This record gives sequence, structure tokens and C-alpha cells, in this order.
Amino acid sequence: MFKPFERIESPVFIANALEGTKWSLWLYPLGDTSENEFVSFYLYRENFNGPDVIEINYQLALLNKDGSFLKERTVRKGFRKKEDWGFQEFIERDQVFFTKKEASISEDTLTLQCTLWKHGEACAQLKHSQARTVFTVNRRSFVWKIDAFSTLKPGSKNRLTDGFNDFDLVLNEELDDLEKKIILNINSIDLRIKYFSFKISLIDLEGKRENCKMKEYFIDDLQDGPVSSMLIFSDKLMEHSNRYLLNDTLFLDCEYVFSIETHSCESFDFGTICSKSIGEVIESKKKHYVAQNMPNLIADLKSMYNDSIFNDTELRTSTQTFPAHKGILSARSPVFRRMFSNDMKENSGHVEITDLEDDTVHRMLTYVYTDSLENLQFDSAFKLFEAADKYQILSLKIRCSSFMKENLIPAKACELLILADQHQDVDLKCFVQDYILEHDKEVFGSQEWKDFMDTNLKLAADIMYKKVYPV
Repeated sequence: MFKPFERIESPVFIANALEGTKWSLWLYPLGDTSENEFVSFYLYRENFNGPDVIEINYQLALLNKDGSFLKERTVRKGFRKKEDWGFQEFIERDQVFFTKKEASISEDTLTLQCTLWKHGEACAQLKHSQARTVFTVNRRSFVWKIDAFSTLKPGSKNRLTDGFNDFDLVLNEELDDLEKKIILNINSIDLRIKYFSFKISLIDLEGKRENCKMKEYFIDDLQDGPVSSMLIFSDKLMEHSNRYLLNDTLFLDCEYVFSIETHSCESFDFGTICSKSIGEVIESKKKHYVAQNMPNLIADLKSMYNDSIFNDTELRTSTQTFPAHKGILSARSPVFRRMFSNDMKENSGHVEITDLEDDTVHRMLTYVYTDSLENLQFDSAFKLFEAADKYQILSLKIRCSSFMKENLIPAKACELLILADQHQDVDLKCFVQDYILEHDKEVFGSQEWKDFMDTNLKLAADIMYKKVYPV
């Protein structure tokens, strides 16, 4: 997913004990040179606050799963603003990703630590700020059905929507050495994507895949907008149309992988500040689907749910019963999986869910079976978020969070902030805090804010602190 020279930048953090200076960490997983076999690790001083040069001691460390040091380096350095300093050869890549991977990487998470203290002073009581950078890797596959292929005109476009990003697949023709070639162009890649790969194969009439082509695009390939074209096949291949075309319809097997980087910041102790989350996964308000063949599977699963086909359990609210399937619930929710795998009363054939409304349970089950959200409104997304958190359906929780962010209005801000705080969703909480500050006149003058201050004094005080002492 990374190439040499590519770095991961942490969220910016403030060192209040160092005259309010701002810092960030730079990590080069494959090194900062093309021939580097080491992980490179640097501390960077932002152009903000403090003297032109500040003398500090700092320690950079890579931690094992148990919190001990796998590698650490301590340095004394006078930092200017907009200056980075660290170690080009911090640790051998093989140690991190191969020989000592079992000790250093837990659940695909690498933990780095930076400790700063003023030169000439003891490194005494620490104030902690914890940040997280997450690369979500998403894999999608579908069959692209192209009708009337023999009369297809160049520029034929297929729009793909998967709930995370939209892009166009465009078929074009090129002449090369008097041979016509079919070229695929991929347009409108989301700028938040850090890595993208696309694999495509012909499907013959026996269902076999062949002539597989794959191309990878890294962050520097994606910065200029639409990605470069990739050859699918030469036109000569289509001389065997009886092998690939069914009623002049061509079938292409497609698979793509993309990664989006997100940041969040969790703060501990007095004086640390939570920076605004950036690069979030923002989902489309459109109905979620992946190409034209997927509704067949979705329709079948939805039919299993709606028609109670071979159901082996029930979810019961105070007023309604919802037939369901243990296998599907267990695959989508670790909470249900634990219920059905242990000798709990849920194994009696039903699960009591009296704390959720009928509509919320129905929407949750619809998502579990079809991966879709239909006619979602802010209030229903709010309740569905709570259900997703309770049953640990992470993808549903993310979708509800994204929907509420996109549709947030001042009158709902206080309510959403309470929700984020109750469910310890730091990313959503930071977003709502920033939203309130951006719409302060509308929010602070509302009755909702007055009621909010009466019942949530600590949350209100945090907002006012950020307003008086902005980052």
C-alpha cells in the first residue's frame, strides 16, 4: 500500500509545557529513500507559537504489544519552526513487519510513542495525548455486464457506487500497430483514497475467468485526478466472440481495493486539545449498491428475511416479533455470535430486545441482510447508531455517523454531542464540537443550548474552552 518516500503524518498535537508549540510525527514505513531498508521516523515542528528556536529533549519509540520498547532513540535538539528531525534508519523493516511482527503488531496496529520535555528540566509528570491513524482497506467485486458489445461506441460509461465513493468506468478504443485495443479508464476517484487497485478479467460462456489484468495506483498516482488507463484486451481477442459473447453481451469480472486514511485524536489530562478529524469516510446519501448484479443476491437475502425462510430465531420487541437467522446475525454482529454460541437464554429460540423500537430493529435487520439503508432520516439514523453500537455492527455505526454528519443542523447539534459522548465516539464528538463552534450564533442562541447547559455542564464547558482557546 506504500512506496518508498511515502509517509504517514500523525494529527497535530500541542505541547503546553513547551510554550504551546505544535508538533506532529512523520513515519515512512518503507523508508524515505528508494534504497532504504529501514523504517524512517521523524518529529516535525509546526509553524505555530513559541520562539523561533526551542531547545528540547525528545524520545521516539516503537512499542511492543505489552508497552515495552522494541526500539527507542533519545535526542537533544534545537528545533526551528517547520523543521523535522529524526532517524532515517530508525529500525530495520524486517524486524517490524517480519521477524518481530508477532511482538510489535497487534490486530494490524503499530504503536509509536513520542515523549517531549524541555532541555535542562527533568522529564517529570507526563501529560498524555493519544492519536490514531487508521487505514481502512475495502475490497469490492462485481460482474460488469456490457450489452450490445459489437456496436459499442467509445466512451461507454458505467457509474459505480459502493457507499464509500463513486467513480466511472469508461471503455475506449486505441489504435496501436494497426491493432484496435479496448482500454479502461477510471474517472472520479475520491481524493481521500490513498491506494487503489483494479483487477479485471474476461468471463467466457463456461464461467471461466481469463486474460486477467491488474493495475495498482498509489497516492502520487491519484493526486492528479482520473487514474491512467489500463489495457483490457486487444480487439483480435474478440474474433472468438462465440466464446465470450452471449447474445452480444460481454461479461467482465471486476475487483477493486481501496484504502482511506482517517485520523482521530483522544485526549487525556488537562490542557491537551483534540484536533479535528480529517479524511473521514463520508458516505453518499444515495442508495447503496455495487453494480447491477448485486441486487440479485440482496433480493434473495431480503426475501429470506421478509418471508421468514428457514428462520431459526426471533428478535422480540415489546410489541413485535422479527424472524431471523442465527448464522446471518452471527456473521454480522459479534454480540449475536456470543449469544448464540454460549448457553444463554437466547438459544431458546428468541432474543428479547425491549429497549429498541420496532422501526429501529427492522432497519437494523434490513441492513444486516441487505447492507442497505432505505429512506433514512436524522432521527432514525440517531436510533440506529445506538443499536449498531450495542450490537457492535461497526459498518452500520460508521454509516449512521456519516449520515448524521452530512445532515446535521444547529437544532440537533446538542443532541448529537450527547450521543457521541455517551457512546465514547471520539471522532463524532470532535466533529460536533467543531460544528457547534462554526455555527455558534445559531446554537448558542437556541433553547436547545440552554437546556443542554442545564443538564450537561461539563460538555458545555468543553465547548466554551475551545471557543476561548481555539487550536
